[in-house]
Amino acid sequence: MSRPTVSLLTVGFSALLAAGCARSQPKFDIQFLASDLHFTIGGHYVVAPAIDIDAPDRTFSLNGRDPGLSQKDWLKQEALDPDKPAAADSLGLRIKPYKADYPELREVCGLLKRKWSRAACLSEQGGLLRRLPERFLLLDRKKLDLLQSYWTVGKEQQFDQVKDLVLVPGTTDIGCDEESIFCTAAVEVLPGLLAVWTVWSDEKTGRTARAMAESQGAAIVQLVSRGLGKEEDPTLAGAN
Repeated sequence: MSRPTVSLLTVGFSALLAAGCARSQPKFDIQFLASDLHFTIGGHYVVAPAIDIDAPDRTFSLNGRDPGLSQKDWLKQEALDPDKPAAADSLGLRIKPYKADYPELREVCGLLKRKWSRAACLSEQGGLLRRLPERFLLLDRKKLDLLQSYWTVGKEQQFDQVKDLVLVPGTTDIGCDEESIFCTAAVEVLPGLLAVWTVWSDEKTGRTARAMAESQGAAIVQLVSRGLGKEEDPTLAGAN
């Protein structure tokens, strides 16, 4: 029997971190958060540390998942074996340093297997990784309609902003809200694999949404191609 495919993998960060503990005294599954999770998306093998998986404020649906399993238990069951990656249509990532909010998570940082993820976790990464957006979605290009469940700040569907973009591999494009400064950026990071995220124009600095998208998109392409595959490029962590 084939393994179930994740139709929309959007695991909330708090669900992975805490186990129903009091807010003032969270307990973390340190070993799990430091584990690499293995997926196939759009025909590509993708590896991401559990601590970096995130897509808050979304509705999730896991086809074939036992309703008695939590998101974390499902990931432990389906995505820990590098020889049997979980098939997914999309995967939300949140890459940020862990200092002030949960200092305990610095213990996780030291256990992460990949050099880039340790550096990002400890805020010791080079300039290239610093240009990453905090959150972005990896998406099978054939499943673009999943973006109908994602809404912009201006209450528009991300799907409507991305569906008509002519995406050239490695080149970022954007579609923007009619009533806000926010836009949806997308880039084909590998053939058939998209990255989608939010950008905006900054009146204080004069930086446009398109300029932000192009800088961040280039960084995402490098991360996916050099950091999230079966093998890591160890020079990525310090790349500028």
